Amino acid sequence: MDSYQKLAERLDQIPNGFPKTESGVELKLLAKLFTPEEAALASNLSLDLLSVKDIASIYGTGEPEVKSMLIGMVKKGLIDMKRKEGEGFVFCLIPFVVGFYERQNAKIDKEFAELFEAYYKEGFHKEMLATPSVHRVIPVEKTIPVSTDVMPYEKASTYLDDARSWGVLNCICRVQQNLIGKGCDHTVENCLVFSSRPGAFDRIDDIKTISKEEALEILAEADREGLVHAPSNTQEEVNYICNCCTCSCGVLRGMVEYGNTDIIAHSDFYAVVDEDLCTACEDCLDRCHFNAMKMNDDICVVETSSCVGCGLCITTCPSEALSLVQKSPDEITPPPISVNEWREKREKARIV
Repeated sequence: MDSYQKLAERLDQIPNGFPKTESGVELKLLAKLFTPEEAALASNLSLDLLSVKDIASIYGTGEPEVKSMLIGMVKKGLIDMKRKEGEGFVFCLIPFVVGFYERQNAKIDKEFAELFEAYYKEGFHKEMLATPSVHRVIPVEKTIPVSTDVMPYEKASTYLDDARSWGVLNCICRVQQNLIGKGCDHTVENCLVFSSRPGAFDRIDDIKTISKEEALEILAEADREGLVHAPSNTQEEVNYICNCCTCSCGVLRGMVEYGNTDIIAHSDFYAVVDEDLCTACEDCLDRCHFNAMKMNDDICVVETSSCVGCGLCITTCPSEALSLVQKSPDEITPPPISVNEWREKREKARIV
């Protein structure tokens, strides 16, 4: 079997998914990133961390050659490497999204952007329908009612405060859309990453190391631009916050282009209107990515089924007629606690 086909099948076994298409465009994507030899080796990996010795045994090649290939793939952002006590460096496969696609930020070109777009439209957007979703919404923090008992996972500051290093990189979704002539005017360099390890991003070319204060300012600027804060869909082990728009984001585009309102997990809140304060300015209609705001007899009305609880309408309302209200307990579905729990739930949903 072709090494790219084997790798594609292996990637589709990961809960994140890598669906097959009739055109085979996904194989062209892999060929753009992996050599045939790298694809063959990667198809023997999994999400479990393995030593060079174990991988060499599975692959049937000498350890020096395997180690060289593995490190080469790590440098290309195609697989992951960690240091494990007693075993040295260990390696694992990573998903396509969120995974090695985002790590191509510094290397993406027009050909790759066009291949991704073709794959997204032919097959990959359907993978976004699986639950739990890849991303979830967290509200603009200043819009959360002060009197509300808010879960830590609903606040961006929870993750930034717990981190010991912070970085920012280009939004690959906007880079990809710009390369195919469909880009938007939103800021490109505003995807936040953070780590519990000091200096985690100091030697990574496409990530700029920043301070926590600078990270908070990027979130504030994203609010001013009307961008949705979207971290990974877990309570813990969160290491990034995307600032998304429906014009470019590979996740949110599915809501606009394919009408899937559940493509991203909603926050624990929804917007409400004080009719006595509403002046029918319609600023919130322009601000909402999800068409959740309507006008009825010169009063703003919120379609709560479409509202994701991002809070963007509240920060633009000049009359302060809008506010966030916490959902009732039976309406709230907490995110999976860990990445492993997310994977287990996602795998079951994909099998069904």
